Amino acid sequence: MTNEAARFVADQMGKPTVYLAGGFRSGWQNLARAALSSHYDLLDPRQHALASPSEYTSWDLAAIRRCHVVLAYMEESNPGGYALALEIGYAHALGKHIVLVDVLDQARSKYFAMVREVANYQASSLQDALANLVELAVSGSHAETRHMVG
Repeated sequence: MTNEAARFVADQMGKPTVYLAGGFRSGWQNLARAALSSHYDLLDPRQHALASPSEYTSWDLAAIRRCHVVLAYMEESNPGGYALALEIGYAHALGKHIVLVDVLDQARSKYFAMVREVANYQASSLQDALANLVELAVSGSHAETRHMVG
């Protein structure tokens, strides 16, 4: 069995994977980890500790290729959302399931409309998004998502 085939088989038998896309300032990933880790494997870009834009971009894009779901959090403390928009666009191009939390004020939110259009689920709060993902896992719908995008 090739490495790729072995990874595919392991992936199909394990928990679905969620990539945590968003800013690093507020620590929202800790809340996501607490709510989701019993249902999902999580890919958290904070953990790679890469400083070079070339290296961390490669890591992030590889993680998006590996995941089943992208949890994208566009919060006020995110400086511009440019990297998040790239990650969401890339995930959309790969057919990944995208859960978007958009809590931008109205003045900034109008510039994020195109990004919202590609999300499979738009949440008004992080808690709403986490509840949606838990419900997906508990209902078994994540298996459909895994086959759709994995």
